[in-house]
This record gives sequence, C-alpha cells and structure tokens, in this order.
Amino acid sequence: MELHSKDRFKKHLITDIAISKVPHIHYKGLTEDQNDILYRLARLVLIRSKAENNSNEVAYAIDLADLDGKRGFAKGDEHGVNVGSDSDSYHLVDAGDDVAIVHNHPSTQTLSLQDIYLFLTNAPIKVIVVVSNQGTVHYLMKDKNYSFASARDLYNSCVGELPDKPPAKESYGAALDFLTHCTEVGLYYH
Repeated sequence: MELHSKDRFKKHLITDIAISKVPHIHYKGLTEDQNDILYRLARLVLIRSKAENNSNEVAYAIDLADLDGKRGFAKGDEHGVNVGSDSDSYHLVDAGDDVAIVHNHPSTQTLSLQDIYLFLTNAPIKVIVVVSNQGTVHYLMKDKNYSFASARDLYNSCVGELPDKPPAKESYGAALDFLTHCTEVGLYYH
C-alpha cells in the first residue's frame, strides 16, 4: 500500500504487526550487543507506546557504554516527547558519553527538526533512533568526522527563514533537506 503525502502527518495506531516488522539494524560502528539492545528498545518503544500512551510518542535513553546501567523513559504526546522530563534520561544526556535515544513517531515521518536539534545540541548523544508506529526505523549517528560547527551551519541553512512555529509540511521539508546533506558534516543517516 502506498502512502499519500497527507498520510505522512497522520497518527497511526500501533499494531502487533507493526511491532513484528521492526527490523534488526546493524548500526554503523556499534557492537553486536549494542545492536541487540537498540533492536529490543525499538520494539519496546512501540509496545509501551501502544499499551501505556495511546500510540503517542515515548522515548528511551541509554548509555551505549553501560548497556546494563540506568535507562531513562519518558512519555509524550502525539507530536513530541521531552526526553529531559525524565530524570534518568536527563542525567544520561547531560553527563553520558555515548548515549542513544530511541523513540517513536505516531506518523510515518523520519527524524523531525526537533529530533535533529536535540541530537546536535547534546554532545553525549551518539545516535538518535526513530521508529514509526508502522515499524520503520531511521537513525542519525555522529561519525568520526563529525563537526558540530559544520552541522550547526547546515541546520541553520536548512531552517533558513522558517517561522518560529512552521507548518508541519515546511518543517518536515527542512528536516529532509538536512538529512539529505548530513554526510557532508560527518553524520551518518539511515
């Protein structure tokens, strides 16, 4: 079934079929144990979102260097989740080294401008993962050639003249523009 562009912004309720479709990703540069935990968390965000948050956004934060350590978990609404609203997540993002954020999007969209901004402005976040409520996974990762200054400049050029609260379609277009060019600043997008 092909989605129409208007469906890209529509909330989809999570189904057991969507949870079963979450792929096991081999993230660039991560160990098999790290890949396994991110796979489990990608499924778990959909499971918990469906069961506990009406298929709205939820997020996990984990330190990839301490897979058995603390994990943060935050609930949001249909349009976002504040990772910092959970104290464990806040402390991981504030003081961790190789943090992964795994969250869902109720729509079929990939990473949003808000996701990209969170990722760029928090040095400890190494990878941010989004799982659509239909089971598709996308991620953005800082590569060895990552340059914050260049990434900030790219972000600012993509955001350009957007108003403070841009329409969803324009905001999504700016995010796609950033993701199209992110390899130029040492980021890896899949």
